[in-house]
Amino acid sequence: MGNCMIKINCNTQLFLLNHYNCLTRIFLNILYAIDVITYTVFGPHKFLTKRGEIFGPNFTALGRVVVGEYTKCVELINSPQKRGHYLGRAKLIPRRLPKNFILFLSDEDAGGGTLHSALHEHIWQTLIPPAFARISSGGGGDGDNGADPFKGYVKEAVVKLKAIGHKPNKEQTQQILNPLAVQYIFHSVFGMALDAKQADDFHDLFFAKSFNSCVMGALRPYGNLFGCCIGKRRRLISSLTDLILSCPALKDYVPSNSNGNLTKKNYAEVLLAVVGIAGFIGTSALCKQVLDDIPDEYSIDLDDKMAVTMAVLEAARMKAPVNNVNVMLGNKLTLTINGKEYTFDRGTPVAVSIGLSSVDANQFDNPHVFNPERENLLSSSINFNHVGYSEVGSGKRQCPGRNIAIKLASDLLIEYRNSTSDVFSD
Repeated sequence: MGNCMIKINCNTQLFLLNHYNCLTRIFLNILYAIDVITYTVFGPHKFLTKRGEIFGPNFTALGRVVVGEYTKCVELINSPQKRGHYLGRAKLIPRRLPKNFILFLSDEDAGGGTLHSALHEHIWQTLIPPAFARISSGGGGDGDNGADPFKGYVKEAVVKLKAIGHKPNKEQTQQILNPLAVQYIFHSVFGMALDAKQADDFHDLFFAKSFNSCVMGALRPYGNLFGCCIGKRRRLISSLTDLILSCPALKDYVPSNSNGNLTKKNYAEVLLAVVGIAGFIGTSALCKQVLDDIPDEYSIDLDDKMAVTMAVLEAARMKAPVNNVNVMLGNKLTLTINGKEYTFDRGTPVAVSIGLSSVDANQFDNPHVFNPERENLLSSSINFNHVGYSEVGSGKRQCPGRNIAIKLASDLLIEYRNSTSDVFSD
């Protein structure tokens, strides 16, 4: 899409969003349907950066106001979040995702009740500590034979990367890192290793580029048009939910106030969607950024845990693994777009662009230069839907898999750099 068409598209959406009502939403849905294809074809980085170059950090696209100004993003992340049926670039069909899907639940202060906070805290307190203990100690859970399976997953992935014989392209990298994320995350969270068939099923449900994948099958408006083609998706969701129900991590689960009184099956359905979308897809993207965006010539003390963590965080800052946090405005919001101020009413859909705000030059000096030693990297990180990075604390909406994702990406970086192969040298 050329600059002229982008300007027409975005300016039309700007007018419609500045007069947001039931009529303008019809036209916004049409423009969203066009944008979501463009975003998918060109990728988030090109889509967002191109519009940022034309309009500045804030603009309109995907039927939403896209906010890339760091200070405004921080304001929105720290405010009570009212959620709609949005995920990343997409508007989703809610009935195609589990009841009580946690990413659709609003904060209590935004009119959403207490269910989100209960589920969020329950996951942080009951699933994450034993998961992190497994990957830290090398214990694999039930059936552990004494070996460290998590190091094994990482080592196997690096061996495959090196075996390519040259710098792997995007498709080759994804073919290796996607299964790594599936095996590592599932085993750590649920305490059970996957066999080859189970791993393939998870890969098909969350990474396949078809309407049988979890997100594509729920994508508006196309998921409605191809509803007759999602039989495999339904079967995968059913069988993988049963697998989670049988895992050690859910062995003692009982509905209670602390977990929102979700039935065990509904809880397993929610975990399947959340772990798959945020855990598998997000962590695989983070691992890819670590391999792609940390310069080979940049020296890192691999024995210094903090130095490795900072390198991972800087790679994530330069190109965010998760680009958008979608909220519905709880209060009026005034933004500068293309040099002019606009005020948007309550209820307007907004995409908080972690990707754009993480390279805001007003917050990060030389934002496109890799520099893990920048003074504000820890305090200004927003990659996990939380302002600032720390190994401790769960926050209100901070990603529960934060420490697991950082650990996997760090282990991958260390193993990759420790490899003695020189097949990637030019």
